[in-house]
Amino acid sequence: MCSFLFTDQKIDDFDYTNHYMKFRGPDSTNQIEVNEYTFVHNLLSITGDYVEQPFINHEDEIVCVYNGQIYNYSEFGKYKSDGECLIPLYQKYGDKFIQKLDGEFAIVLVDFKKKIFIISTDVFATKPLWYSIGSSLIVASYESAVKSLRKNATKLDGNITRVYDLETRDLVNELPVYEFDLNQHKTSFDDWNKAFENSIKKRAFNLRENIFIGLSSGYDSGSISCELNKQNIPYKAYTVVGSENVDILQKRYSMFNDNSSGEYLQDNRWQYKNYINNNVEEFMYRIYSSSSDYNEFGLRLQDDNGSCGLSMVCDRAKSEGKKVYLSGSGSDEIFSDYGFNGEKKFMHSNFGGLFPEDLSTIFPWASFYGSTMVSYLAKEEYVAGSYGIETRYPYLDKYVVQEFLWLDSKLKNSKYKSVLDNYLTVSKYPLNLILSEVFN
Repeated sequence: MCSFLFTDQKIDDFDYTNHYMKFRGPDSTNQIEVNEYTFVHNLLSITGDYVEQPFINHEDEIVCVYNGQIYNYSEFGKYKSDGECLIPLYQKYGDKFIQKLDGEFAIVLVDFKKKIFIISTDVFATKPLWYSIGSSLIVASYESAVKSLRKNATKLDGNITRVYDLETRDLVNELPVYEFDLNQHKTSFDDWNKAFENSIKKRAFNLRENIFIGLSSGYDSGSISCELNKQNIPYKAYTVVGSENVDILQKRYSMFNDNSSGEYLQDNRWQYKNYINNNVEEFMYRIYSSSSDYNEFGLRLQDDNGSCGLSMVCDRAKSEGKKVYLSGSGSDEIFSDYGFNGEKKFMHSNFGGLFPEDLSTIFPWASFYGSTMVSYLAKEEYVAGSYGIETRYPYLDKYVVQEFLWLDSKLKNSKYKSVLDNYLTVSKYPLNLILSEVFN
């Protein structure tokens, strides 16, 4: 995880502009000028040697900064770090190079010879990217950085690559990062299980620091914990004492591998309200439903129960040297739509988790790229980022999502979060049966 800024504007107060972004990259800050444009990069080093950005090809006058992790970078050559593959890929594939990437990222690439620049995020925009493109040009990881130089800022949506003329600032091309196939033809969970296994494997590969999770008695974190156990990957689990099923949690803790551990934390999350207010990028939830009159606007992170709880967990994890958090975000939005069998378990559900035989009639549903997905990802990125912790999202792996979409609608609708219910059942991993019965 890192943060970056690209602009043609003079930065009068660098510390102010870089204030929140610096938390995401505490290991080093690099600022350079290229052709009267400023590039800033803050580095959080997790794997291998320190490799500072921006990446520069001096001969072809190409500069690139990015935030995130490219999991398949070794497929493209021998590189010391994942981001080093980006410029060579662009030189080979042009603006379609983003489509070759498997990862979680936000990217800015500038080709001064061709006089274009490219901005893009991954499929679900897991890493934030904000911009202001007009008489002035600013692209940054955080809204606050953009607004410190210009009043207005826009967040780039997921699954979009945009190419702009560097001189006129006109949009010259726009293309998707990935196009999902909606043919529901698979009648077994096997391929989804394999995709989930690979999703965990690549997110835990080559880490210097142990990863951590927030473990509950539910489906999402439980499946992540189960797969980490299967692969004998060391991790630390933190559980906030509260409404969780302690019996289930104890059984889950007993299944940890020898290099892993768990810890119960007393729930003092509201003590972190002031921390979020003073140290976390400002963000307000924008949650809505396309099929109900439910709308929630203006909920601040410091007033959100989940944000304060995550802050408490991250504080503890940071004190123990943990830098990578595996999040369960995306599971509710994609696998259940916050409902089951047509019954909306939450007001912002769109179709009650009843997947039709023709997915094109609902795809993409409101929470798939937007609504709760945007707000909850912001919570993860801004709160965890303030502690210098990188969040990774196994359920938002494009292959995990694609395998789910390919499942026959009958399999999708057979259980609440059918893919996870089946995975936990087959794995003989403890599941809160009361919870399962409530949803099913």
